[in-house]
Amino acid sequence: MKKLKICSILMAMVMVTGMFMAGCKKSETSASADSSASDTGISLNVDPDTTGSDTGLTISTAPMTFEDNFDAAAIAEMNKIVNVHGTQFSAVDYNFYFANEYAQMMSMYMYGQASFPVTAAGFLDMSGQLTPTKTVAQYLQELVVSDMQGEVYLLDYAKSKNLSLDETILKSIDDQFAETKKTAEGYNMTIDQYLQTLYGPEASEKALRAILQRYETINLAMKHYVEEYPFTEEETKLPTVYHVLFPTVDLTNGGELPDDKKAEAKKSAEDFKAGFTDFDTMKTKAEELKTAGTVAEASQYTVSRGQMVKEFEEWCFTPHQVGDLDIVQTQYGYHVMYFVEYVDADGEQKSSIAYAKLQDEMEEAIKSGEYDPKFS
Repeated sequence: MKKLKICSILMAMVMVTGMFMAGCKKSETSASADSSASDTGISLNVDPDTTGSDTGLTISTAPMTFEDNFDAAAIAEMNKIVNVHGTQFSAVDYNFYFANEYAQMMSMYMYGQASFPVTAAGFLDMSGQLTPTKTVAQYLQELVVSDMQGEVYLLDYAKSKNLSLDETILKSIDDQFAETKKTAEGYNMTIDQYLQTLYGPEASEKALRAILQRYETINLAMKHYVEEYPFTEEETKLPTVYHVLFPTVDLTNGGELPDDKKAEAKKSAEDFKAGFTDFDTMKTKAEELKTAGTVAEASQYTVSRGQMVKEFEEWCFTPHQVGDLDIVQTQYGYHVMYFVEYVDADGEQKSSIAYAKLQDEMEEAIKSGEYDPKFS
């Protein structure tokens, strides 16, 4: 069972590449058949009366406003100034992160990937309870702060290594803003006016350019860390395992099964473990159960650290002999585990190992309190 990463080091900050471009996705909840949604899930107000022909297409778009993209409750949560580890984030910076996170949540909601409280008008409900102790507004602020903390940590790393952007990267930023300018012109707006509809009245090309330059510096820092990471032999010796999952959660909605069903899953896992004598027989039986819907997964993985849920990963990285067999319980159910072999990590797997180590180091630094935010 693959581990879902919820640590948002950099939450899709490449918005400026076709920033909120119309026509990339269609919202399932669009009010008009001609309404378009961006890659980030925030709607652009394309005039539904647009007409054109194959010869001399004329497209008319209605200028949008900040209030078209966010309701008053969301705007009240924006425009904050935050200091993280000596780096001051302006209201525009804050709004940029907020818009990214807001858009991700809206996209997940619209495409049925998650359920969030929304208003009758279709905006995220800032006062809605996401958990018994946390509102949507509180959750969004946590995400924004997490983005800022990750950015500052990586900018500190880049500074310590004397990393700087080259002409190729700077040219790519110029190109992205040129595309954004074209989009703005399509709405009969200047680029600054367009950006202000997305990130608030203080937004400008200059402010967003600084944000994108920081983003590219962060990319540079991560790339440098991975390329220079000193691997140990133990880190590059990866376990390959086969597992069969007897779930204790509902496969359709992720909810926990009743206790009697959990007990059945445990008993089924125990019976399965005792019911074969060799690996080939195990795989054959597992596939039969998977086809019948009794098991959720029957798969082989070569596991890197940080890839799987804790209990699964701990078993994988405990020393094993080929053929070792066990049952491991995780939040998803009971996994019948079979140890296949050790393999040497390839280039992609090494990158994942180094990146996971960077995440661990960053999270530890943040937990220390050194990167706690100060609002002003």
